[in-house]
Amino acid sequence: MKTWSEFFPQILAQIQNKDFFVLPRINYGTDAFLIPSPDKKDLHFTFPIQIISGLFQEFSLSYASSAGGVHAIIEHCKKVAKNKPELGILYGSTTSNQSRYNVNIEPCTVASSKASIGTNLWHTDMFNTFNRDGFRLVIRGAIPFIPPTMENSRILSSVIQKYTESLVECALNTPKMQIKRAWESVYDQQDIRAGLSEKNLVCVIGDGTRPARSYTRHRSWFRVAGPKDGVHIPFLCPQELDPIEISLKGTNKTISGLGIKKDEIFAITGSNAEGKSTLLQAIMAGEDDHAPGDGRELLVTEYEGTGIDATNIELMGANLRPFFTEIPPGMSGNPESAFGQGSGSASMAHRFNEALRKKSPYIIIDEDRSAINLLIPCFMSSPSINSLASLIKSDRDWLSKTSIILAGSGIELIIAQADRILKLSEHRSVFVSPLAYKKGLKNFYSSISDLITIRDKEGL
Repeated sequence: MKTWSEFFPQILAQIQNKDFFVLPRINYGTDAFLIPSPDKKDLHFTFPIQIISGLFQEFSLSYASSAGGVHAIIEHCKKVAKNKPELGILYGSTTSNQSRYNVNIEPCTVASSKASIGTNLWHTDMFNTFNRDGFRLVIRGAIPFIPPTMENSRILSSVIQKYTESLVECALNTPKMQIKRAWESVYDQQDIRAGLSEKNLVCVIGDGTRPARSYTRHRSWFRVAGPKDGVHIPFLCPQELDPIEISLKGTNKTISGLGIKKDEIFAITGSNAEGKSTLLQAIMAGEDDHAPGDGRELLVTEYEGTGIDATNIELMGANLRPFFTEIPPGMSGNPESAFGQGSGSASMAHRFNEALRKKSPYIIIDEDRSAINLLIPCFMSSPSINSLASLIKSDRDWLSKTSIILAGSGIELIIAQADRILKLSEHRSVFVSPLAYKKGLKNFYSSISDLITIRDKEGL
């Protein structure tokens, strides 16, 4: 007995009309498939089509930023599908487990990304893209299971044909202003990113940026999470941090905001739960291009930055200098080539050195994910360990022009080495003078000296 995978090529051979056609070269099993669900109750399918359209010629915008236009089309189809029965196949409206296919209509506000993020979502990527003849879309859907027979193959072919025609009609009816707006937004972000180096910057955080995220079952990572619902305080660059102005070529607007410089140590501090980690995450997500309404479309970061943490990894010839002048106990080799299970601090030291070796434009450090004993001097640390704060104090040239962007409240000794400091207070951005910070830190340490008051009779 044949399987649906065997029937699928002949089904797709019949799927076409004047507005679209199935792409001629398909890798079945990857680009296209028709398979039963794990519980054998549904059939779900995917296949790529070319839609004939003159949309590309209607907009005098960069082809490189056309992902914004495709994004607008896909999101329009998702929205319309919720109230259009003939598009219910997109999210398996007639199946016994519709929640399984709701991912197909899950909103996505990432318009384009060089990273492979959100692969479970229907969004702009190398398979959903504009070209000179129109645009390509990957068709998704699910229906109740029927046995793989010749007769059912003809029935299924008719069902998929009608569904695809409805989806193409929906795509072609996407409001052109939505397409243009999203296209312009991506163009703006790409143009800002292309000009960062000339402006001696690694990141721009535009005023009005809303970095906080709202997570869902299908968007559980900050890079693809959507804008936060409810109260959401926008970012505003303090005047003392010298806001910059940038002209946007796509939307023809001028924005202001914070520019994080090359070869700068930029610290974000503040009390607990003020949004420090969230702002760091938004800076990392600034390598993606975001759709209008995401909240991060005015935050743009240079490509190939590095976020480092203290997750333990197996080290295979890792360079731990200058953090370690002696090999950590339990490892083999030497500080220039260490082998074995790395501790949090050794793993983080390796990641830091790798970022410098690769000439990452910036390194992001979040106190909450770090080995604190690698960042600041600790009383109980071995003399063979040099903290990042000490290394920066003694030799800034070691950073090789790489910017350090860090966030925390308990890593004061490294924040004290920062060139500029931004404090988040009630989720609003406040300038802190590095000199005032150092003076305040000295006073604070004096005020808590009673925590180490010696109380034993011998005075030892």
